[in-house]
Amino acid sequence: MKIRSATVVRCPPRWLLLRLESKSGEVGWGEAIGDLHEEVEAALEAMAGRVAGREIDGIERIGQEMHKGRFWRDGPVLNSALSALEMALWDLRGKELGAPIHQLLGGPVRDRVTVYRNLWGSTPEEFAESGKAALSEGLTMVKVSPAGPTDSTPSDAGLESIIGTVSAVRDAIGKSKLAIDLHGRLSPAASRRLLPLLEPFDPCFVEEPCLPDGSANHLRDLQQLHLEQRIPLATGERLLTKRQFADHLFPSPVAAVLQPDISLVGGIRAGVEIGAMCEAAQVSLSPHCPYGPIQFAASLQVAAASPAHAFQEFQSLGGAAGGGTPGGGANWAFDLLASPFEVSNGMVDIPNGPGLGIEVQEHLIDEHMEAWNPHPPTLWQHTDGSHAEW
Repeated sequence: MKIRSATVVRCPPRWLLLRLESKSGEVGWGEAIGDLHEEVEAALEAMAGRVAGREIDGIERIGQEMHKGRFWRDGPVLNSALSALEMALWDLRGKELGAPIHQLLGGPVRDRVTVYRNLWGSTPEEFAESGKAALSEGLTMVKVSPAGPTDSTPSDAGLESIIGTVSAVRDAIGKSKLAIDLHGRLSPAASRRLLPLLEPFDPCFVEEPCLPDGSANHLRDLQQLHLEQRIPLATGERLLTKRQFADHLFPSPVAAVLQPDISLVGGIRAGVEIGAMCEAAQVSLSPHCPYGPIQFAASLQVAAASPAHAFQEFQSLGGAAGGGTPGGGANWAFDLLASPFEVSNGMVDIPNGPGLGIEVQEHLIDEHMEAWNPHPPTLWQHTDGSHAEW
């Protein structure tokens, strides 16, 4: 079956989708990262122009050509466009064969996955209320990002605002699982001071305790943090290649949880291959997924086929246009998916429909395009006016 058309679709609030249509009329969907919009959209447009007329059964061959067919390769822009294309090709292939993608990858190793979402707020009280809202949605696990601009060598007193937010959320959610995302905002020295202060709140992991740069020094610092205290550490959302994940796993892991973004590392197959490396290294897999429900559906296919998978982040279970409400839950304007995913006892069932197992209501996107808002991340500064990590 050949690809008749490839179209880039903007979906509010800020998601970039790739729509492939076969000559038989089947449609496959992929999703790029929801940042670097101008650059990624241009890359998607260029890639779309090169795949029309191709056979869809050559997923890996097409991916190799798109990745290695130019002198320059890798980087967040190219890799994200390639990832969206790969997802959409798998979706089409599954629909052509009448099978979910995970069946084409060897079959599922689980029936459902534990899911969690970020809490929304700017004060301890708002984060706590958002935690309560998450529990009311059926979740049994949440994640909070409590760090603002943080000095590279803080005192314990300089970390009190982080501790105050975590404490408020822990009180609000009781014994539910709590993940903490430091978002690379702390230096290794600051994290070394903070992590013992977080231990009483029993986090299931602390994410990006320091900014990843891929260097040997970073890997050494992260491994020391990983080995010298009890809290499991997570990282990986900014890594671009399987090689980088291998560096974090072998010869000895530098974290307990790895978080590849399926919209960044090359797509579904790359996610499964990273999962296989995690399994070999006895490290948990937990794909990064802060964008739309198409990315979430692709991540679930990886979860289904990966024994190392532990839990799955999401932002949207099907809704679009809108987003998170400080102190509350999601506030979507319409359902992008005809049948949104449902949470039961903190878990979501693996979809068993063909391809990604979802039906996209694309006719609703144009009705809500006034909500398109690809805003850049916030720029932060320290008190002296220098750049602070967001």
